[in-house]
Amino acid sequence: MKKKVTASMQTLAGIVTPSAWDEADRVLEVSLSATDDEEYVIENSERFLDLVQKPIRAVGMVKVGKKVHRAINIKKYELLDSASVEE
Repeated sequence: MKKKVTASMQTLAGIVTPSAWDEADRVLEVSLSATDDEEYVIENSERFLDLVQKPIRAVGMVKVGKKVHRAINIKKYELLDSASVEE
C-alpha cells in the first residue's frame, strides 16, 4: 500500500530547535517548532544549524502524512524578533 503524503507550499513561523545529535553532542539536524504547536523536521537542516534557538519565518514545501511526521524543505526564510513569534 502506498502511504499518502500531501505536500504544499506554506509559510511557517517558529523557533529552530535541535532534533538530532552526534556522540560529541554536536547538533546534526534541526526542526521548526512552529506557532501552530506542531514540530516540522527541516529536511535541509544543514543550512539552519547556526540558527538553533532563533525565531524564523520560513517558506517551503511542507509534507504531511500518516507515517511521515510533518516535514518542511525550506526555500527561503527570514530571521524574526522573538517578540513577533510569540502569540
